[in-house]
Amino acid sequence: MSTLRRNFRGLPRAFWVLFAGTLVNRVGGFVLVFLAIYLTEVQRLTPAQAGAVLAVYGLGAIAGGPLGGALSDRIGRRPTLVASLIAGGVSMLVLGLMARTATITLAAAAAGLLYEMYRPVVAATVADVVEPRDRPRAYGLIYWAVNLGASIAPLIGGVIAARSYRALFAADAATTALFGVILWVALPETRPAGDLPHANALRGAARTMLRDRVFVAVCLLTLVFSVVFFQSFVGLPIDMRAHGISAARYASLIALNGVMIVLLQPFAGELIRDHSRESVLAVASVLLAVGFGVPAWNQSFTAYTVSVAIWTLGEILFAPASTALVADLAPTDLRGRYQGAFAIAFTGAFASAPLVGGYALAHAGAYWLWIGCLVTGLAVAAGFFALRIPRRHGQ
Repeated sequence: MSTLRRNFRGLPRAFWVLFAGTLVNRVGGFVLVFLAIYLTEVQRLTPAQAGAVLAVYGLGAIAGGPLGGALSDRIGRRPTLVASLIAGGVSMLVLGLMARTATITLAAAAAGLLYEMYRPVVAATVADVVEPRDRPRAYGLIYWAVNLGASIAPLIGGVIAARSYRALFAADAATTALFGVILWVALPETRPAGDLPHANALRGAARTMLRDRVFVAVCLLTLVFSVVFFQSFVGLPIDMRAHGISAARYASLIALNGVMIVLLQPFAGELIRDHSRESVLAVASVLLAVGFGVPAWNQSFTAYTVSVAIWTLGEILFAPASTALVADLAPTDLRGRYQGAFAIAFTGAFASAPLVGGYALAHAGAYWLWIGCLVTGLAVAAGFFALRIPRRHGQ
């Protein structure tokens, strides 16, 4: 318990404002859980049309991170957060009001863009207000809030959806906008006042990031890590069903993932704070590799349970350490842009993982998919072990 208490102590008020707002927002994140069902059952779209709408949402999300990060470096964290959250709430409400396929698709693109803009800005804001040594636990607590809220949202959303899908969209929009209002009232501007970016610096930001070989390597390694991780939503359910395991039992494993994060994530920050970021990321990648490798040799429900438990431990370590590392690498005037560019690793992996997993299953089979995940995860671990991280920018 002393470790748990230490993990919640010593962080600034601005961080707890972000934490509270994130929790409120994720508890109210109803729509994405039920969006595919809504599109096919309420709007009567075909599965192909619904898939296209979800893909367009994903494309908007890929663009949203870099845009939010860039704006936060240019105009400040607070106005970018408030504007993106309130506009994101409005876009989600509009999405629920659209009835034609074309307008639904356009609204989905706007919602993806606006709804996801805030994430890298939150990460940059945490870097502004939290000392480097405490960043892993701060990012771990933000990740904990996201997952705690995400575990509650489907329960509440299911009750609302049973009565009215319009109410579902309205409730999601309201909680997103409420996050914006909380930040407007309680969050001061945190962008370092002495590091305001000049126009030339902004135009050269892309060159700065591309020349930062360590940052580029971290992004690429994270992209590959995440493609393996997202097989939990692609290869895993398909393989389990192929071995006669029900969808309900797959859902119970995803619930296990959430329960483990809720129970263990608060301890991760204290556990990793005194270890180098790259070593923690390497260990997380080994856990990911071993976890996804288990089903190659055993396809019982017990083996799948062990698999999920192992790679969840990797996820718990990876999330705070990776974001903290990017915060360490970023120049103070480019924190938002670095986090925005880093966000592409996750959104890009989310978009490409179904293609990779589907192709592997169709042309090689599940055994080779899991062997590929094992080998790939170990290669990512070796990549992180090989990194030589310069201690800079606020270290």
